[in-house]
Amino acid sequence: MRLPLVNSQSTKIINNKSLLHKLGYSVVLLLLIPFIILVSLELFYTGNIHSVTAWIINYSKEFILSYIVTFALANIFYIFPRKIYLIISSIIFTLFSILGFVSRQKLINKGSPLVPSDLLLAKEALEISEAFKGVTAAVALIIFASICIIFLIIKFIPAAKYKCSRKIAVFSLSALLLFFLYTYFGQIQRVFALELINYSQAMNYDQNGMMLGFILEAKNQKISSPSDYQQDTINNIVQNNKASYTINPDFKPNIIFVMSEAFWDPTLMKNVTFNQDPIPFFHSLQKSQTSGTMLSAVYGGGTANTEFEALTGFSTQFLPAGTIAYSQYINRPIEALPTVLKSQGYSAAAIHTYDNWFYGRNSVYKSFGFDKFISKEFLNSPKFHGNYISDIELTNQILKEVNNTNKPDFIYAVSMEDHGPYGTSENPDNTIKTQASNLTPESQAILNNYANTINDVDKSLQQLIEGLQKSNQPTLVVFYGDHLPLLGDNYSVYKDADFITDANSYEDYLNLHSVPFVTWNNFGLETTSNLRLSANYMGTLALEMTQKSGSPMTDFLSNLMKDDSDTIIDPVYQSQEKINLDQISKYKDLQYDLLFGNEFTYEFTPNHTPKTNDNYIQGSALPSITGATISGDELTVHGENFVENDKIYIYDKEIKTTYNGTTTLTAVVPKNTENKKISIQLKLSDSMNKIISQSNIYSIN
Repeated sequence: MRLPLVNSQSTKIINNKSLLHKLGYSVVLLLLIPFIILVSLELFYTGNIHSVTAWIINYSKEFILSYIVTFALANIFYIFPRKIYLIISSIIFTLFSILGFVSRQKLINKGSPLVPSDLLLAKEALEISEAFKGVTAAVALIIFASICIIFLIIKFIPAAKYKCSRKIAVFSLSALLLFFLYTYFGQIQRVFALELINYSQAMNYDQNGMMLGFILEAKNQKISSPSDYQQDTINNIVQNNKASYTINPDFKPNIIFVMSEAFWDPTLMKNVTFNQDPIPFFHSLQKSQTSGTMLSAVYGGGTANTEFEALTGFSTQFLPAGTIAYSQYINRPIEALPTVLKSQGYSAAAIHTYDNWFYGRNSVYKSFGFDKFISKEFLNSPKFHGNYISDIELTNQILKEVNNTNKPDFIYAVSMEDHGPYGTSENPDNTIKTQASNLTPESQAILNNYANTINDVDKSLQQLIEGLQKSNQPTLVVFYGDHLPLLGDNYSVYKDADFITDANSYEDYLNLHSVPFVTWNNFGLETTSNLRLSANYMGTLALEMTQKSGSPMTDFLSNLMKDDSDTIIDPVYQSQEKINLDQISKYKDLQYDLLFGNEFTYEFTPNHTPKTNDNYIQGSALPSITGATISGDELTVHGENFVENDKIYIYDKEIKTTYNGTTTLTAVVPKNTENKKISIQLKLSDSMNKIISQSNIYSIN
């Protein structure tokens, strides 16, 4: 029997539908696979789908750019046959999932996510992996799941006809996207208005997503070695730069640094007067003690960079513009002032009246060799001035540390009271008023609010000095601001007061980066006024004033100071300072060696090699449980070193806790613990829900 012929037009329509179906399938595959890979990365990092969904909705442009990157990265392999493409996609999916998971574990355990420098340092990576509970099993599970997916692809996905023109088109598009992303990422960053949040990598990833956050961080971290960096160069620098001042190993005065947030002298504005002196005590110290001007590398923010320079002697002017050294470059032990002074019998404490995790101080201080870090979480019912903890609290904590230790103290204290913004509406409680016809009402309100805040800071400084006088211990205090305050948008107050013109000249740069500093001592040092040095020389100055030995870096800086080469400023204006290019070259070589390089310095000075700081704690002292009793349903815990934010945990679950003093806490016993052995521990969590202090475990029947 002869079959009827199929209509050729019908066959054509059927074939076209089949082609469209296949084409639609391919397009869906091309679009869906990168989406799955990107979502898997974010899901493993954040730990829940709700956070991923919220990120996609709230930060849509960051998501779109992340998707474009993932699309290009995955589909550049589309040039291969379908099975190979799917297998490679599965491998990328696996790697991204593992990176997201490891980053989350690092965030949970260390307070910050995975950053590029973690991948570059094998030792750091090993340290991270050892800290993760169950990480090996979880990674193995991800890999096993990936292997299963690859097996299913090989077994059940049919081979597809190789469409050369389509694959070349997709490959070319992906390659072109990767080329533009790599070559013009800076321009793309500006177009998408991407923001690298330097002060917190966790927040950086929350906003940009892990992929873009990681890329932004990698772009900002790239440091090239100096052209003449080699072992002989470092040896020559170290051997020819011994300390240029006298050292007295038997004299060990307390050394206290107070870096006061945004502290500056507004009376330096010649066209503005005040009805009374905003900082009378500071001015009195300027007249009677060694004082001068400190050049800060930052304006209006970037506190941690000034701190980094003062503690290490390194200069942020040798790092990429806009970087925050604490968050990006501290990934190994550094010989900073705490390490230097501890080797000479000092105790070393850092105090800060703000969150411990900000700028990564909680981990940086460990790398610098501090014994302890007392942050706001450990302060009991602190007094606030405006939005921030009062500097009186900082003063009280400094005096407490000085009086409670039996060693000479090195203390680095960082305040917060004077942190902006200062408000365009005047505080009705202001008593100090500006008198200037050239200020707008908004500028005048900002300046009045600022002047009254620093007046309170000045009183705190006076209380500190008076308290140290009573302690009768030989002490040096170095007091300075981290940077000028951010007074209005676009320098508005400074411009209104004719303090600067347009912030583009050498003179304007100096005005916006010059912070007055004072010292105080009670052991009869000769005074020097009108000193001028950048923040990276502050530690060397303190060592010289107290006749303490330093590090290879501070020894090098002491020789620069001897030659009056004691200012490192923006490279644009550096030629107008005294330091010459040869000195700068040596400085860069030494800094690179200690911060990024092979640490040749310590081969020539092995006694200066910094070691892992295993005894570092957060808080003044770890809490200790010495006893516990139950009366009815009330649990009373006895011990020492308790603070207000300590919480009682039973069977590793937090219960509502009442603070009764440094030796007693109480809580209501959960009902399901009756007639059972109870395991008790104290823990203290910060605002990121990370445990930063905990006691011994105590059991009662």
